[in-house]
Amino acid sequence: MSPLFIGLLLFCYYPPVSGIYHSFFDWDSVGKATYIGLDNYRELFRDKVFLDSIPTAFIILVPRLLIGVIVPLIAAELIFSVKKKQLQSLYRILILLPIVAPGVVGLLIWKNIYDPTSGLAVALLKGLGFIEPDAVIDWLGDPSLIIPSIIFMGFPWIGGTSVLIYMAGLMNISSEVIESAELDGAGLMRRIWSIDIPHLMGQIRFFLIFGIIGGLQDFGIQIVLTSGGPGYSTYVPAYYMYIEAFTAGRMGYATTIGTVMFVGIFLLSAFAYRGMRTESN
Repeated sequence: MSPLFIGLLLFCYYPPVSGIYHSFFDWDSVGKATYIGLDNYRELFRDKVFLDSIPTAFIILVPRLLIGVIVPLIAAELIFSVKKKQLQSLYRILILLPIVAPGVVGLLIWKNIYDPTSGLAVALLKGLGFIEPDAVIDWLGDPSLIIPSIIFMGFPWIGGTSVLIYMAGLMNISSEVIESAELDGAGLMRRIWSIDIPHLMGQIRFFLIFGIIGGLQDFGIQIVLTSGGPGYSTYVPAYYMYIEAFTAGRMGYATTIGTVMFVGIFLLSAFAYRGMRTESN
């Protein structure tokens, strides 16, 4: 077991500990570090860009989190309801195929969809007569449209892996329980609410906690599509950390942002885990 734990110590535990340590230093990109105590933290909690990025992160996170938990569950229930096992297996394969495409490719596709003049989104609205033929909609450049556009990305939001995890939980439900519910007159919605969802609480909690962690750490959209703009409207703490580290060269200040994010994500995850505990776990 030694190689495993040595690797964990070097690549998983040492970097965050080093980050917390260097958050108390004025540490630049060339490696020069000067101890400054809590000055980075004092500056951070007076930093308007950082403070404004926190609500932006949650405005993006909450709807995407709900989508990531609910939509795959609906898809899993639909596939689970298919009676023919061969068709059910086919649907599971088809729903898994899109994940072979890299995430960056998906973002670039959506960048083309949101092209202000010739993108698919504008073309559909023109074809349906909702906008004038010569209209231009800057989906990623208009502050009033950028957040809804980010949330809509990934439609229809069906993650193949998420669906399969839900399917595994549904397939573990005893057929006798389902048959008994049907004999007692329980309809589809009653069965889902009273039987399926309680049996899937472990999976729901998994998606909720990892959705919080991944959502608050993610800044791929900002890197690939928006660069934090227009203005600072799509700045999130993780992207601000990246900018401070690799553009401004303020490594110590960036590690301070990372440390505050670590504490915040840990507390949110612990709260979500505790709030979704069931009697059995």
